[in-house]
Amino acid sequence: MGYINIYVANDARLYIKNSQLFLENDEIKKDYPIEDINSIMIENLNTTISTYTLSKCSEFGILIFICDQSHLPCGVVLPFCGHYQILSVYNAQVSLSKPLQKQLWQTIIKNKIENQNEVLNIFGKFDKLKQLKNKVLSGDAGNSEAKASLIYFKELFGKSFKRRDENFINACLNYGYAIVRGFIARSIVVHGLLPYIALFHTNQYNAFNLADDIIEIFRPVVDLLVKSKFENFYELSSQVKALLFGIINYDVLIDGQKQTVSNAIEMVVESYVKSLKESKNLLKQVYICGLSEHKYE
Repeated sequence: MGYINIYVANDARLYIKNSQLFLENDEIKKDYPIEDINSIMIENLNTTISTYTLSKCSEFGILIFICDQSHLPCGVVLPFCGHYQILSVYNAQVSLSKPLQKQLWQTIIKNKIENQNEVLNIFGKFDKLKQLKNKVLSGDAGNSEAKASLIYFKELFGKSFKRRDENFINACLNYGYAIVRGFIARSIVVHGLLPYIALFHTNQYNAFNLADDIIEIFRPVVDLLVKSKFENFYELSSQVKALLFGIINYDVLIDGQKQTVSNAIEMVVESYVKSLKESKNLLKQVYICGLSEHKYE
């Protein structure tokens, strides 16, 4: 998998020549080895990209985000890669037992609350959610997730903060979540999973219910970035969006090692597939380890 994430904010033309992706306009001309590219965010509606370029990007597993007139992500181009065990993955997914389904969701919610607790610890609000994390039941029957979030967001962003309000902080959070969700959707499709069959989310109009399950683990990473970096910003500018797009290159801890969010997503989805196939809870957990961008050697 590549490691370069390209953000296109101005008018440009994207094309491929000699296994290089070229980005050019009247002022610049850059090129990137196609095998090193992880994703592309196309914010500007005047950017042009050929069908051949889209085809080659899909061939190399590159995720492409498309934005609307408000410069917000409105769609993704996912690589439709064949999976060598797609039938066995399908059979395992539709045969998931109810007890294992509840155990996997319990693991996700416990991991989410633990990470929320760590975010609060980083800002000097220690162990506000520790007890709730230890009380998560199978299938989160006690609704610990909602109870934790009620405490968490008010501790993090202030007593008057509400997730449903239209404000700068929520706009940043939603933008960051959309980026992470897109990467999860790519990984789900590449691994042969049906993205609309999930553990908890069951919206019949949502093609990516499973992505909305798995993203719960990673939401606190976005929260940490927004709280840490954007205290002195007031609008979702191109600068802010470019910084949020970089969330995918921040480090998290998984299997005792630092990995980018992008790599951690792959590892979690792979462990989800393994859990389905072996009919046991083998889901990997992801932990916040501060806020630092991954250093490539």
